Amino acid sequence: MNVVLLDRSGEIEARIWEDVPRYASTVVRDNFIHVEGRVQSYQGRRQIVIGRVQALREDEVEPKDYIAEGTLDVEGLYAELLGFLASMKDPYYRALCESVLRDDPEIADRVKRAPAAKSVHHAYKGGLLEHVVSITKILDGLATHYGKTVDRDLLFLGGFFHDIGKIWELSYERTTDYTTEGKLIGHLVMGVELIERKIAELESIPGRLPGKFPIEKRLLAKHVVLAHHGELEYGSPKRPKCLEALIVHYVDDLDSKMNAISKFIEADPSPGEFTQMNKLYGRFFFKPEGMRKESGQG
Repeated sequence: MNVVLLDRSGEIEARIWEDVPRYASTVVRDNFIHVEGRVQSYQGRRQIVIGRVQALREDEVEPKDYIAEGTLDVEGLYAELLGFLASMKDPYYRALCESVLRDDPEIADRVKRAPAAKSVHHAYKGGLLEHVVSITKILDGLATHYGKTVDRDLLFLGGFFHDIGKIWELSYERTTDYTTEGKLIGHLVMGVELIERKIAELESIPGRLPGKFPIEKRLLAKHVVLAHHGELEYGSPKRPKCLEALIVHYVDDLDSKMNAISKFIEADPSPGEFTQMNKLYGRFFFKPEGMRKESGQG
């Protein structure tokens, strides 16, 4: 039996070679278990050869010890996000963002808890919010740099909403996995559906908008979400066709790679200047001096 064991510090592969039928009902997704075994190296990676497994009751563990979380303060990040939202000038884009991130308590709660991905980047509780705030800071700087060439509020909307569908695409109470809706629909389409739904709600409330939500703004809001993966082969049904969508795509890609690679370097067990081979990116990464491990360190 191939097993992946994890707690808040990370994950490690394991193998059960004997008595597999005996443990089949115990070693299942989201179970808390006590494991006895030995650690060995296989193809340059550590794994546990399990000799004995015992199921644990909920009252025998502290769940927070097993669920990965970000290191940043979630409430502080959320307040920072609302600060960016409050600085928006366009009444339509601002009302749309307020209706989702400020006025919908269910969505706000999910945004604070959701990871940004299953495994690649910001793959921990609060990771989505951390990612969104990080790229919004970058978008704010680029809006100043490019000035009137770009619409700052549309950039912010793209930063806020590009991954908003992940709060439903993923399940994340314990381990992170894709929901049925996530597998069949995906977060890009879910994000567009949310935009349409919230615009309809806003238009139904007298005085909430200056007028009917402009068609062009509606289309651009949906486009920055649909195009944020950049290329058709990466899952975007449309490639970026406005400057704001292009910027959101590149900033999203940059921030996700920065998080994924920095976490990989931090977790790398090998001594010396370079990490082990990163299979996802197909290269070794140079480790800054402060992140290097001496020979023999775990």
